[in-house]
Amino acid sequence: MEVLPSVHLVPSVRWSRAYLIVGDTLTLVDSGLPWHPRGVLKYIRSIGRRPEELDRILITHGHPDHVGGAAKLVRATRAKIIGHRADSHPSARNDLDLDYTGIGGRRSPLAFLSAAKLDVPVADGDVLPDHGGIQVIHTPGHTRGSVCFLLESTRTLFSGDTLFSDGRRLSRSAPFPGYDRAGYVRSLKRLSEIEFDAVCGGHGAPLPGGGRRALSELLRARPDPPTWRDFFRSIPHRLRHHRPLTGEHTESGLRNTDLPLDGEG
Repeated sequence: MEVLPSVHLVPSVRWSRAYLIVGDTLTLVDSGLPWHPRGVLKYIRSIGRRPEELDRILITHGHPDHVGGAAKLVRATRAKIIGHRADSHPSARNDLDLDYTGIGGRRSPLAFLSAAKLDVPVADGDVLPDHGGIQVIHTPGHTRGSVCFLLESTRTLFSGDTLFSDGRRLSRSAPFPGYDRAGYVRSLKRLSEIEFDAVCGGHGAPLPGGGRRALSELLRARPDPPTWRDFFRSIPHRLRHHRPLTGEHTESGLRNTDLPLDGEG
């Protein structure tokens, strides 16, 4: 479904979010889990486009719910995978693989968590010459290679798990293995100094406008991001109230970062 001009939220990708930027060519931001590609391809056809028009897959970070479907999509479309090399590792073929479970030298023992070849490593400040320009912003913290992609024509920020939205406000991700709290704080401060409007986060509902202001308000009200202690103390509440284990928890309740959209459960 089109949630912003030229930006579609792929409805079949559950748990995490995948976005399709529609123009002369197609760009997918994140790819969901290994069983999501069929739904992505079906959605592309449903809007009157062909899977072969998918030129590139932008990966915000290497967690399996964001990169897990990429390898299958490449085989179906020949799209190029674009991401930051800090969430990759050398493969036996002397390529770079985006595979979070392989970072640090260990490969996943689970066959369905297959690695995806990183075709185009990008760095902070790079601008992809697509859709009027897509700026790469390296935002380490959630993972070492986390990046946000800024669609310059509409100032839409694809924030992965660096920032979440519930459609009204922003929240921060909970710490996961590989989390760097100090780096995350620096990345959020830097983002607060960049001009952006809409926010399409890795979980939840897109924020249609006022993104930079919302981030400034969040950092001013609660400058410290969630800690491991905060996260573990919040788990009983999350389980009791069927809340997702993704975003930060506050005294007034969890900011819901995985809201149902259009009947989605």
